[in-house]
Amino acid sequence: MILHSKCEPDLAKDKSLPRDSYIVSYMNDNLLCYDIVRSGNQVEIFDHYHDNSYVIKSIEWTEGLINPKSFDYVPKDLSKKRRK
Repeated sequence: MILHSKCEPDLAKDKSLPRDSYIVSYMNDNLLCYDIVRSGNQVEIFDHYHDNSYVIKSIEWTEGLINPKSFDYVPKDLSKKRRK
């Protein structure tokens, strides 16, 4: 899952990213680009970029601290009451 596409590398220092996120640097038409992605492992990330014919320069952890289970969690709307 791509969280941020073609972003600045400083965005990887954001502590509100999940712990399972990576910053990928790759070449696209002779231009160095950065994506922040989530994945179970680096092999899946590599396969995705390699299959799309990008030249990968690096895959590194971001500085995210959020538990992956609670990232993008939206709590239930408790304002609606049940009728009996």
